[in-house]
Amino acid sequence: MAFAFVQCVTTMNNNEQFANETIMQGVVDTSFVMKYYDKMGIDNSAYLNDYEAGYFNEIFKDRGSDFTGKKVFFFGPGGLVFSNKQKFFRNLKENNYVVHSDLYIFDESEKEESGGYDIVIVYWSKRNYLSKDLVKRIKEK
Repeated sequence: MAFAFVQCVTTMNNNEQFANETIMQGVVDTSFVMKYYDKMGIDNSAYLNDYEAGYFNEIFKDRGSDFTGKKVFFFGPGGLVFSNKQKFFRNLKENNYVVHSDLYIFDESEKEESGGYDIVIVYWSKRNYLSKDLVKRIKEK
């Protein structure tokens, strides 16, 4: 089984300006998600297990990122609402394995300032955010 997804990817330059926004449409095989769903979102750890990393590696393969061993912060649904991977994967199942997600990859200074997070995933949000706003919001938790 496969599903179509729409994913917004925003790239920012060092001046925190939106340099480029790309909307991609693609098809992702849900058999991986359905087969291993019971192994995803099983804890509240900010670190992804191999199955969760595999899911995000597939979803964001066009970004060339490897999620293995990454510390990830989740916001959603609907913007900068604190979330976690358990809620994300529950939302994924409740929405027939379709979740609109935006990916933000932190540089070293943002990682340090945010408490060691490598990546932020914002799901079910119509807005694009600046990295500095994400870091600020993480620090409020």
